[in-house]
Amino acid sequence: MDTDSPQNFLAWLAAQNPVELAMVGVGLLVLVLLLFVLLRMRSTGNAGELARLSTSLAAKEARLTEVASRADRAEALVSERKAETDRLSTEVSTLRARIETDQAQMRELGSLISGLQARQQADTALIAERDATIGRLTSDIATFQTRIEVEHQRQKELSADVARMTTQTQADAQAIAERRADGQKAAEVIIELRKRVEAEQQAQQVLKARISALETQIEAERVAADDKIALLTKIRDDMQERFRQLADEALKTQGEAFSKANVERLEATLTPLKEHVGHFEKELREVHQETVKDRERLKTEIAQLTRRSEAISQEALALTRALKGDHQQQGAWGEMILESILERSGLRQGEEYLTQAHRTGSDGERLRPDVVVMIPGGKSLVIDSKVSLNDYAAAVNAEDEAEAILSRKRHVAAMRAHINGLSAKSYQLAEGQSVDYVIMFVPIEGALSEALREDGKLTEYALERHITIATPTTLMMAMRTVSHVWAVERRNQNAENIAKRAGLLYDKVTSFVTNMEKVGKGIETAQGAYESAIGQLSRGRGNVLSQVEALKSLGARATKSISLEFEGKAEALALSVDLETVDTEPAE
Repeated sequence: MDTDSPQNFLAWLAAQNPVELAMVGVGLLVLVLLLFVLLRMRSTGNAGELARLSTSLAAKEARLTEVASRADRAEALVSERKAETDRLSTEVSTLRARIETDQAQMRELGSLISGLQARQQADTALIAERDATIGRLTSDIATFQTRIEVEHQRQKELSADVARMTTQTQADAQAIAERRADGQKAAEVIIELRKRVEAEQQAQQVLKARISALETQIEAERVAADDKIALLTKIRDDMQERFRQLADEALKTQGEAFSKANVERLEATLTPLKEHVGHFEKELREVHQETVKDRERLKTEIAQLTRRSEAISQEALALTRALKGDHQQQGAWGEMILESILERSGLRQGEEYLTQAHRTGSDGERLRPDVVVMIPGGKSLVIDSKVSLNDYAAAVNAEDEAEAILSRKRHVAAMRAHINGLSAKSYQLAEGQSVDYVIMFVPIEGALSEALREDGKLTEYALERHITIATPTTLMMAMRTVSHVWAVERRNQNAENIAKRAGLLYDKVTSFVTNMEKVGKGIETAQGAYESAIGQLSRGRGNVLSQVEALKSLGARATKSISLEFEGKAEALALSVDLETVDTEPAE
């Protein structure tokens, strides 16, 4: 570029980058300062002046740095302005593209209007389908509301069941107190057994006498029945013979002049007699059959009485042996009484208690207690039956007090031996046991009473060895309490299950209500969309159908006119067009 003339040089400077010009100027200024300093140093040679000039030079350099920083900021500002200019250019291009797109969309509107007429019929069918869907959804909503009411009712019933169970629990607690009184009757079991033995022996004698009397009565009734049968047979034969004689006499008297009317009259007279004789024979056969049946029933009853008498005799003999010193029978009898108490207390074998269950002791020994009663919470209670009757019977039947005292002492020693034996087995320390004592069951109330009469500290002696002595009365009370605890445990489990199911039901109802709210909102949205579509299609100035109708008025050939029924009204709204609102010139 030609820079000879000042004008050209100024134009060239204007075309250059301001930052670059500033840098060039700064460099020239530094060069001039250096030359000036060198000249002054040569001319004066003053060291102080040199220091001053050095300081001035440093200040100039700092200012030069500041100028360079300002130049950088100016350059950044120029770059930012340039980027803004580029962005504005891009937006202008985008706006131009949008304008072109809008123009293309405007061109597409013409083809869209031509397709609206074809879509109108489909829209009408779609609207009808939506109406049907709305009706169906309304019906479903009513059904769901009915179900919700039913579920609320069921929830109320469940709450009522829980309250009823609570009331039942309180009633059971009261029933326990009432049934404790029943345990007092168990004390009379042994006495009643003795009385039953004596009564059964007497009843056996009575039964034997009754059997003899019944056999005699049966024989007498058989003889009487045979006599009645013979008498009735003779009467029947005599009546038949008498009828034949009367008939023969009538025939001989009348002869050949006996008319048909007389024969009929005679038959009318004899027929009731024949019927009476037949009825008599029928009753005779029935009496004979009933006699045979009574005889069979009597034989059956005699056989049953005989078997019952034999069974009673065997039971009495077995009980007598047990009471007289058969230790094995005594143990079996005591276990029978123990199991009877457990069953009557409401406990179930195999569920709440086990018999002859094996356990492992603390030293690994295999133990087998009579009964293990299960307690809620994984605990258990051991019961072992101990029967000591010989010395007790001797003490009760002793004729003098000295002999009674000696028998009672032997009885107490036997009881202590039973306690020591149970304590040595340490059932309470066996595997799976958590109750720290064992119940020693004494099936005879009087046996424990006689022992305590002689040794009042017997129960204390047993407790020191983790043994509790129980009689039928006290054991029944304890087992009824265990049975009630199990009943409460089962009811609590049922209540937990009911509460869990109620919670699940509540969650389901909550989800159902939430979904129903969503359905309602969906219906409202669909209704709004439907109204908006109808508005765009048929309402307002310049709507779609008016535009289509305008096409028809401009000369489009059509054989049908458009009408639309909506808003639940029966009238059809005729769609017309105001030609003044259409921005179309009439065809020439």
